[in-house]
Amino acid sequence: MQAVTLTLSAESLVGVRIPPRDLERELRCRLAMALFSDGILSGAAACRMAGLEKAEFQHLLGVRGITQPLAEQDLEQDLSNFAAWKAR
Repeated sequence: MQAVTLTLSAESLVGVRIPPRDLERELRCRLAMALFSDGILSGAAACRMAGLEKAEFQHLLGVRGITQPLAEQDLEQDLSNFAAWKAR
């Protein structure tokens, strides 16, 4: 896939309360979270877009109150993993 460049006018950034050095990273993370939340991006693709590891991205979603879908199979595996861990 080709890279996409988004150009924002200086006027559209007036009043943004994000330090200029953090602006690109913050916008990438927010876009990735929004697209993930809307079901447009998978979790893995959103992590790549945000430039974050899975755990970091999941933490950020939690901080922002964005729920993460959990398939029944994933829940069963998590419960099995927890039971095995608890039995140690």
